[in-house]
Amino acid sequence: MQFKDTALILAGHGSTKNAESSRSTRITAHRIRERGIFGEVRAAFWKEQPSYTDALRGLKSEKAVVVPWFLANGYFTRQVLTREFAKTPGISCRVTDPIGMSPEILGHLKIRAARLLEEKKWSPSEVSLLVASHGTPLHRGSRAAASELAEKLAHDGYQTARAVFLEEEPRISDWRKVAGTGPVVVLPHFLSGGLHGSEDVPGLLGIGGSEEGWYKFEDTEIGYGQTLGSPDEMEELIIDLALRAWDVAGLSK
Repeated sequence: MQFKDTALILAGHGSTKNAESSRSTRITAHRIRERGIFGEVRAAFWKEQPSYTDALRGLKSEKAVVVPWFLANGYFTRQVLTREFAKTPGISCRVTDPIGMSPEILGHLKIRAARLLEEKKWSPSEVSLLVASHGTPLHRGSRAAASELAEKLAHDGYQTARAVFLEEEPRISDWRKVAGTGPVVVLPHFLSGGLHGSEDVPGLLGIGGSEEGWYKFEDTEIGYGQTLGSPDEMEELIIDLALRAWDVAGLSK
């Protein structure tokens, strides 16, 4: 299936502090572009170049599907992206749900948790699980995605399964109070390459690295999962989001 009259735009946040923040977004855009499904494929960012405005400038396509490279329906997806792509003269533009709202995300987290447990030969009932996310008082939707994922993961039989946050309660820095005693699996609800998942969260946990694996912390162990957003995981997910938006919005007409 091909949509040669439609542009696909991956809209990420980007960072002025971490050069790796946008790498996975750009690689994924390149991989999808090489498949020739869409007439044009571009990556755009809030904090980096090209900007959202730049991504729309010079498009040959009259239709565009914008897939937010975000994990929650929060402040950026509900307000910033909606505003930035709302009025585009000459282009029929549709903003999809963010990649983090796809049901596949739960499966990716389960795989990470299973890898960590298998390394120790532990069952879920022997550990606590925390989904470490951003959260923001600017929009309640920001914490909802992580909280819902933690609730679903709780059905796998962990001692406890909770979401913890950088900017809301309960805080990541209070992880011991939330998780209690014993080993803890922490699944970062952040996208690969970003400052939060690679530096901030490990620092708040008190572990000496950000690679997936087990880390000693005082009298317990923390299993830290791989961040989300690798091109291998995101490519098909993004195409599916874009094509569903096409059908819902009637862009094919």
